[in-house]
Amino acid sequence: MIFSPQEFELRVSRAQEMMEKEKLDAMIVSGDFSAGMNYYYLSGHLPRDYQSNFSRPHIMVLKQDGQASLLVYNVNRENAADTSWVKDIRIYGPPFGYKALEEVLTDLQVHRGTIGMELGFDQRLWFPVLEFLKLRESMSDANFVDAADILWRLRMIKSNEEIDLIRRAGRINGRALRRAFSELKEGDTEHDVARLVCQFMVEEGANRPPHTQFLVVTEQKAKSQGHRARMLGPSNDQLRDGELLFVDSGAVIDGYWGEFNRMAVVGEASERKLENHKKIRTIVRRSIEEAFKPGNSYRSVMEHMVTIYQDLGLEEAQYASYTKPPFFHLAHGVGLNGSEPPFVRMDDESPLEVGMVVDVEAYLTDDGMTYGSEENVLITEEGSEILSYPDQGLYTIY
Repeated sequence: MIFSPQEFELRVSRAQEMMEKEKLDAMIVSGDFSAGMNYYYLSGHLPRDYQSNFSRPHIMVLKQDGQASLLVYNVNRENAADTSWVKDIRIYGPPFGYKALEEVLTDLQVHRGTIGMELGFDQRLWFPVLEFLKLRESMSDANFVDAADILWRLRMIKSNEEIDLIRRAGRINGRALRRAFSELKEGDTEHDVARLVCQFMVEEGANRPPHTQFLVVTEQKAKSQGHRARMLGPSNDQLRDGELLFVDSGAVIDGYWGEFNRMAVVGEASERKLENHKKIRTIVRRSIEEAFKPGNSYRSVMEHMVTIYQDLGLEEAQYASYTKPPFFHLAHGVGLNGSEPPFVRMDDESPLEVGMVVDVEAYLTDDGMTYGSEENVLITEEGSEILSYPDQGLYTIY
C-alpha cells in the first residue's frame, strides 16, 4: 500500500460522518485506466498509472456503516487486492455493464437506499453514462444523488501523508526547473525547454511524465501570439538575449501533484523586467504571509491581495480579473489534481481551513509579456507554510 492503514481508517471514518449527516446509505466512486481520483482516494487502488486509456471502469461502493466492495476489471483483481484495504473484490469482463454494479448494491442491501455519486461540481462518472441511466431505471427504489460536496470536503483537507507527497512532488518540480534553466542557452527553442524539463523531472523521481501539466512561453511567442500563447504547446520560437521565459510545470508522486511556474531571462534583464518580476513575487509572498491564515474568508484574502497590487502602484487593469465577473482565483487547491477546490475567489465567503494545500499564484502583464509567480502553500494552525522551493527571482540563462 502507498498509504498506511491508519490513513484509510481516517478517510473512511470522515466519509462515514459526512454520509450520516447527509443521510446517505452508500456512496459510489469510480475510476478507469486514465484516472479516478475519488476511487483512488477512498480505496487505495490505482488501476494503472501509466496509460491514458478511458476505458475499463473500476468502482467502489462504500456504505455508511463502513462496509465496502470493489468492482474491478478482471485482470486487476490481484493488483486491487495488493493495494486496497477493501477485502470484498469482485470482477467483470469487458465491456462494463450496469448489472454487475446492481448486483453489488443489492448484496450490500442499499438497493432501496439513497446513494451518493460523482454527479456535481468538477466531478464526472468514470463509466458510461448510459450504463448509469440503465442502473437508475432498473433500481427504481433507489435514490441516486450528488455527492460532490462530500468528496471535495474530504479531499480539501490533506493528511500528513498527503502533504508529504505534495511536498516531494514540488521539490522534484523545483529541482527539474533549476537544472533545465542551468542547461539552456541562447538560441534554444521551446521544444528544447520542454525536452529538458521533462527529462529532469523523470530523473529527479517523478513517476509520471509532466506532459499533462506543462506550459512554456518565450517572450518572442508571447508578443506574437498574445494570450493565445498560453494555450499553445512548445514551438520553435527561440530564447533570445535579454528576453524572458515562462515555464509552468508539475510533477506527480503516487498520484499527488506539486505544480508551479518559474521564470528566467536570457543574459541580462532590464531594470523594468527585474522590477516587474519583483512586484509579482511580492504580491504572492505578502498574500501568503499576511492573508493565508485559517479562518480568513476567500473574499478577505482576495481583497487583501488587491491592496498589495495597489500598494505597488499597479493599475486596476492588472487585477480587474480578480475583482469583476467572471472572477479569477488567486489560489486553487492542489492534490490528486493539479488544480482542484478550493478556489479562492472574490465571490466566495468560505473560510480557509487547517490542512488545505493551495497553489497561490498572481500575474501582471507588461509590454506583451505575462509575469507570474506561484507557490504551493499549506494552511497551518499558525498561518501557512510554503511547501515548494520559494521563488527567488528570475533565473539567468547564459
